Amino acid sequence: MVNAGVGISDIEDSLEAGEEAAYKAKEKVNGKPSLVLVFSVERFNQEKLLQGVRNVVGNAKLMGCCGAGIISEKGLSKNSVGVMIIASDELDVGVALARDISKNPKKAGEKVARVLKNEVRLSKNPSIILLPDGFTCNVSEIVKGAYNILGPRFKLIGGGAGDNLRFIKTYQFVNQEVYTNSLAAAMIASPSPIGIGIAHGWEPFGDFLVVTKAKNKTVIEFDGKPAILAYQKCCKLDKISPEEFPEIGMKHPLGMPDIAGNYIIRDPISLNEDGSINCVAEVPVGSVVRIMKGDSDGIILAAERAAKHAKSALGNNEPAFAIIFDCVSRLLLLGRRAEEEIEKVRRIIGKHVPLIGFHTFGEIGAFEGGAPMFHNKTIAIYLVGKNE
Repeated sequence: MVNAGVGISDIEDSLEAGEEAAYKAKEKVNGKPSLVLVFSVERFNQEKLLQGVRNVVGNAKLMGCCGAGIISEKGLSKNSVGVMIIASDELDVGVALARDISKNPKKAGEKVARVLKNEVRLSKNPSIILLPDGFTCNVSEIVKGAYNILGPRFKLIGGGAGDNLRFIKTYQFVNQEVYTNSLAAAMIASPSPIGIGIAHGWEPFGDFLVVTKAKNKTVIEFDGKPAILAYQKCCKLDKISPEEFPEIGMKHPLGMPDIAGNYIIRDPISLNEDGSINCVAEVPVGSVVRIMKGDSDGIILAAERAAKHAKSALGNNEPAFAIIFDCVSRLLLLGRRAEEEIEKVRRIIGKHVPLIGFHTFGEIGAFEGGAPMFHNKTIAIYLVGKNE
């Protein structure tokens, strides 16, 4: 049987906060910890925080990262640390690390995948949680590298580590240490089913556009013209200034259709003086995109769809625990309704189910029947069955 417990702390002192969150989680778990997940925010001294957790959980396998906010059964918090302890003698569990991922992100994905692939028994349902630095590299390459090694048998899910929208530095945790510019990864393989649901709630409008010139995360031209001209036309606006663009871009992201008709969201964050548009993630040359629109109701309905899809994959198994990777831009768009989104997810998966997560800078997961991708403005939900 799989069981899990979650603890949250907002104590000011970093060491004490880590200890309190870990103690609260440990009190709810029967058995020796198999895996410890730690999600924090940037206000903490991350080394002291991790030491506090370690004072409670000892040498248990551990992974986690810093994000823009913590999600738990108690709601949302921008000032807390969350710890989930998972205990089971039925799970195969492993953790892995790749450092300096900005040099070669694809190689980083391949590295952790090779390490973790060898730790799963063939009879299990394997999944990999990826927590990369969300700022320093093209995360799509990490996903591609991991998938090249693991193939479709492994389910991939996760989210980009970040800070409180300062876009300066992120932290990743693996076992005893705190890292930056790194990829933390964990493998969970279970005899019971694993469910993943991913959705965003954005809908396309306007014409299809072709990316005719781009560099890294910057779209320079659509259809051979400065990117902003086509973007303005689709949004039916005469002119967008660099100062106005972040707010407009948050409400109208780019969508890249896949072969099944799903849209992979790319979040435009700033406008350059030459009319090029900077995005959170790469939009390759040759991509076909559409401008997207959405509202709070649609975003929340998408979260419900993701939760239903994840739970349906468990069949008759009840969830033993849940992990949520929810884009920070969804939090900004929903405002006071952000709590409502998580509450609706909890109603679907079960309010008694231990839950942890964080607000991410990009999400990792696959639409039904597709390969895993790096997404923006999306929610990804991960469930593991109890196998009672």
